Amino acid sequence: MNFTVSPELLAETKSQLMITFDERDPMLENSLKAGMAFIVDRVGPLDFSESNLVGIKAKDLLLNYCRYDWDGYRQAFEADYRSDILSLQIANGIRRRGGASAT
Repeated sequence: MNFTVSPELLAETKSQLMITFDERDPMLENSLKAGMAFIVDRVGPLDFSESNLVGIKAKDLLLNYCRYDWDGYRQAFEADYRSDILSLQIANGIRRRGGASAT
């Protein structure tokens, strides 16, 4: 799967992390791609830009992943967000099987 970071997602991440400079943009893009890979590996394929339940939960999880990575605590992310990852797995599974409750 190819993970691409849109300018909008990069800007939203910088806003969430309160980063006002551009020098670390390549590092943030790598963090976003690593976060996307981490999430997709655990919950299956999804679109982080969708405005449905799955997309919103996925983007929130991704932004928190980047916050942990930026602060140097990426190793604690999975344990701290285990219930959110499980919830997203369930919602994504329902969506992928055509269920209406995850839209």
